Amino acid sequence: MDIITKLADIFSTFPGIGKRQSKRFVYHLLLQDKKFIDNFIASVTELKKEIAVCAECQRFFVGRETEKHICTLCADSQRDTGALMLVEKDIDLENIEKSGAYKGKYFVLGGVVPILEENPEEKIRADALVKIVEKRKPKEIILALSANPEGENTALFVQKILASLQKKLDFTLSAFGRGLSTGTELEYSDADTIKNALVNRTK
Repeated sequence: MDIITKLADIFSTFPGIGKRQSKRFVYHLLLQDKKFIDNFIASVTELKKEIAVCAECQRFFVGRETEKHICTLCADSQRDTGALMLVEKDIDLENIEKSGAYKGKYFVLGGVVPILEENPEEKIRADALVKIVEKRKPKEIILALSANPEGENTALFVQKILASLQKKLDFTLSAFGRGLSTGTELEYSDADTIKNALVNRTK
C-alpha cells in the first residue's frame, strides 16, 4: 500500500469523512511546506500528552496535571448539582454549553447503542454512569440524545440500567422535547433549538 492510500485510509476513519474527502486531505498536506507539516505532526503527538479525561463527567479536557483529573465544569461549585445531563459525545456537551441554556452537571456516554446490539453495555460508559449517579444523587437526569433511532435506543438502554437507582434515589428522568426534529443529531443543532428542546423536555 502506498503512503497516499495509507494516509487516506486513516483519514477515512474520521466521523463523516468518506474516501474522496480523505484523499483531498492527503493532497492538501502535500501542498504544504515543511513548517506546516512539522507543526501538524507535533500537534498530533502532543494531543495525548496534554489531554486528560475528567474523572467525573468523562469528557476530554486540556490540563492533564490538574488535581484529581477534574475538569473546570465539574469543579465549578456554582453549577446546579441537582441536574445531570447525559450526552453522547464531547461535541454535544460543547454545543449545549454554547447555548447557555443549561447550568447543571454533565456525563458523556462516549457513544450510542446501535439497534440490535448484543453487548450494549460495551458501547457506552455504563459502569461509570452508575457510579456517578450514586455519587451525585441528582434530582433530575436529562437525556440529551440525538433524535434518531440510535439515540432513542440508547435512551431506552440508559433507562433500563438506571431503573433500580431511580427507585432508590427517587430522581426524575427526562428527555429533550420539542425543538429537535426527528433524525437530528445534537451536534448539528443550533442554540435556539437546544434551548427549546431543554425547556420542553418530557418526563
